[in-house]
Amino acid sequence: MKFRRILAGILAATTMLSFAACSGDETSTGSDAGNSVAGGNDTSNSSDAGNAGDAGNAGSNEGEQLVLKVLTCRTDRVEDGSLDAVTDAFEQANNCIVEYQGYTDYESDVSTMMNTTEYGDVLMIPGTVKLADLGNFFEPLGTYDEMSQKYNWVDAKMYDNTVYGLPIWGGVSGGICYNKRIWAEAGVTELPTTPDEFLAALKLIDENTDAIPYYTNYADASWTLVQWASLVNSASGSATHETDKMIAKEDLFIDGQAYYEVYELMFDIFSNPSLIEEDPMTTDWEGCKKAINDGKIATMVMGSWAVAQFQEAGENPDDIGYMPAPFNVDGKQYAESSPDYSLGINKNRSAEIKDLAKKYITWFVEDSGFAVKEGCVGTLKGSEMPAYLDAFADCVMFTTEPAPDGLVGVWDTINNDSEVGTWQGDAANFKILIAEAAFAGESKDAMVEIMNEANAKWAATRDANADLAAYLENNG
Repeated sequence: MKFRRILAGILAATTMLSFAACSGDETSTGSDAGNSVAGGNDTSNSSDAGNAGDAGNAGSNEGEQLVLKVLTCRTDRVEDGSLDAVTDAFEQANNCIVEYQGYTDYESDVSTMMNTTEYGDVLMIPGTVKLADLGNFFEPLGTYDEMSQKYNWVDAKMYDNTVYGLPIWGGVSGGICYNKRIWAEAGVTELPTTPDEFLAALKLIDENTDAIPYYTNYADASWTLVQWASLVNSASGSATHETDKMIAKEDLFIDGQAYYEVYELMFDIFSNPSLIEEDPMTTDWEGCKKAINDGKIATMVMGSWAVAQFQEAGENPDDIGYMPAPFNVDGKQYAESSPDYSLGINKNRSAEIKDLAKKYITWFVEDSGFAVKEGCVGTLKGSEMPAYLDAFADCVMFTTEPAPDGLVGVWDTINNDSEVGTWQGDAANFKILIAEAAFAGESKDAMVEIMNEANAKWAATRDANADLAAYLENNG
């Protein structure tokens, strides 16, 4: 039965890739960080796909058992069987079969599927879905007032006080994965708290070790560069950073402020060939996991979700650390706690499937133990913090506050309508353009020009937004 369920995901992924544009994984959760999202191995395998039909008919072959189709970006956990294994208890308790369907290009493939009613039963809500549109695709899970008493980050996929998605888990967005042994061997005695200190540490690694100081993972840029977005709120030191920017009608990129500082650091690193891999166009996400564990790579900007993957990729799990992002506000470092993808329910499903789907989501975030296994912070309030966050002991930890009434979803709308895409990574995105300018050896003037173009698109869309205008008029 387990084998059939995995094959169902393989067949679905292979079918979707035949007509869906591929853009790569996104970690975003929308301030989301995110997100903050982790990719995995593509499980597509044409030699197995021919046998996948059994899984699609599992319900009819198993008497009254319901089949619940769960879409996920965690192809690595589908492939290694760990999702399957942990779900046995849920299947037995609910007399059902859970089919996991994994997609390497999750955002692109699932967004395309959502043009129809066939986008699984339970799915990680893509970052491309505007908050105002959640009710068009997903079943309500409850109100913010009731769910926020029990769970963290329930506002991540909320609109008009209604929650449509529950985060699978959370983590610390404002952090960087690194090999502690390599940093120590390079002579770095204290973790950096400024961009200049961070660059100096990478140069010491280049001069004193054989490791690649920073690994860009650029071949998967559509989601790996998005990881840099997870540093912005922490760099700002503010739980209301985005809301404050909208109300003040500020540019996105302002020299000395968070967006500018984060992407200036990325530009400075990518501009120095001695600090990065030899050919960023041929990077390897799966291979880099073992490489950082082995000490061949020293540093990567990734959400805290990546720590467990790096630790289990080789024989040196204790060498993997997680440090606060090298920014400070008045000498104090900050770190944002934020959600990963949120699980939602396809509103087009039968009442019976919706009921089972709600049970699945509750079980996953409360009882599956998967957040602990992945080294993440649990969605259920009071969950234990992972040990690898010890380096954040002196940081001010915060959770981004929901936007006030009248501005809920407005940042998200401006972000999408302007096509600036703070949490996206398509070919025309400012992150891609900044990276390409850095690799090409262009001056910082090129970076500033890219930022100015993004500012212009952002400002035009922001100033045309009726909801923001109404809010400012009523709260001026």
